[in-house]
Amino acid sequence: MYTRTPSVLQLIWTREDGWYTATDAEGTAWSIDRHPTVPTRQNTSGNPDWREKWWLHPLTDEDPETHETCLIVTSAPWNALHRHPEVLRYADVLVAGWRDACWRIPNGTATSEQVMIRGEERAPLSALLGTPILVPPELLLYETLRAARFGSRAYAAEEALRQAGLPIPKVERR
Repeated sequence: MYTRTPSVLQLIWTREDGWYTATDAEGTAWSIDRHPTVPTRQNTSGNPDWREKWWLHPLTDEDPETHETCLIVTSAPWNALHRHPEVLRYADVLVAGWRDACWRIPNGTATSEQVMIRGEERAPLSALLGTPILVPPELLLYETLRAARFGSRAYAAEEALRQAGLPIPKVERR
């Protein structure tokens, strides 16, 4: 069953001396700072990328191991993230526990929709940001027809198994 994805809480990011801080609803302090990728996370088969990127860290964690698991907010060479509110909103999504699922879905625009994941949940990034992209009716029709084709193929396969007297595999249905 479809449920609307609620948008992520917007944090108030404060600019410090070259970095940004915010506190989430649970009281955890976060920072976005700029540094190169640590050597252990570099691509060892090719050329390492030593450019500085903006990274999200728990502010209270002074452990150097934090750099092994911190998340990239942006690789853009900007000095002032407050001039790019979409980047700070993306940091809000990361703070809420969402991660990039590394795949995209068509959304009727020139660029496809980035999918985010949190546990077993999946959501389009635009919905998490609070600005969902409306999908053209033609694309919805295409996806509905595609699903119907897959359904009819599955039904034909089950019928062939029944006629052959073979067991039908148990499939999780939603």
